[in-house]
Amino acid sequence: MGNKLGIQKRRLKMSLLLIVLAFIAIFIWKTDLSAVKKEISNIGFRVIYIFACTFFAYLLGTWGWRMCLGADKRKISISQLFIVRQIGETVGLYNPTSIVGGDLFKVELLKRYCVDTQIALNSVLVSRITAILSQVLLFLSMILWLLLSPFGSGISRLFGLWLYAFISVLIIAKIALFIWMGTRKHLETIPVNDTESAYRRLKRYIKMLLFDVKFFFRNDKKAFWYSYFLFFLHWVVGSLEFYLILHFLGYRASVLHGLFLDMYSIAFKSLGAFIPGQLGIEELGNKFALSTIGITSLSLWVTVSLLRRTRQLCWIAIGFILYFFIKKDVRNITTA
Repeated sequence: MGNKLGIQKRRLKMSLLLIVLAFIAIFIWKTDLSAVKKEISNIGFRVIYIFACTFFAYLLGTWGWRMCLGADKRKISISQLFIVRQIGETVGLYNPTSIVGGDLFKVELLKRYCVDTQIALNSVLVSRITAILSQVLLFLSMILWLLLSPFGSGISRLFGLWLYAFISVLIIAKIALFIWMGTRKHLETIPVNDTESAYRRLKRYIKMLLFDVKFFFRNDKKAFWYSYFLFFLHWVVGSLEFYLILHFLGYRASVLHGLFLDMYSIAFKSLGAFIPGQLGIEELGNKFALSTIGITSLSLWVTVSLLRRTRQLCWIAIGFILYFFIKKDVRNITTA
């Protein structure tokens, strides 16, 4: 029986690997590599700054996740966790299950470092929540800045009351969540039933997720707020990519412009999260984001999209290299 389960597990992993590889191949095939080479040559050595800011953003994201591991964070170094995160994010980006598949793969990788499975799963879930909450704060800040800028009247006319309703819902939902997490009221557990409907399974899963987040918040507020702050910095540093690209291409843009463009792009991409690699979705998001701040140049839109895709290609390659390092690292732990 154990052998049969082991074979099924290996087949499942192989299937996931093949799916990810297939979508990465499509991603590379759809990327105009000659155009990428041309744009990089135009920027020159300054492209290093673009990759440096994404590296530090990923490092801050890793650090934010590590704060959610509790005592088990001593079992894995920041560099090892960085490798695990990059591999998981690559899997999450290029498979049909999106971040769900990537996060579960992270849990599998953490088990190799003797991190408790439940703690690993909880850390992934809680870190996702702190990342989203910090992102919402930054997104609301950027919307407020945009509405107070010279573009505010045009945005208000375009979206009307729907925009203000959306902002109000986000603010109320975030405040309500923090108030609820601070209360002492416990969640009622829903018994597992093999014959339960899909809706009831989803409801039970959401309640379990909320319980894990509330439990972590109440028992380790310091770690929660550290994670929240680190993910906030993660989004800020990551947004510098947009700012640097515009700056290097000769456009007068501020850091706030970069922040807004990145938040807009991320929000737009989330609508197409089920599409592996967000092929076409990210490019469309870049176009709308640039148009919102009055930049309608077709050549700039193409250049920005190509350079951001180049960054993804490089981190895909790094993810594959890191995977072999993690396998070697795990063998060393096993034999120690």
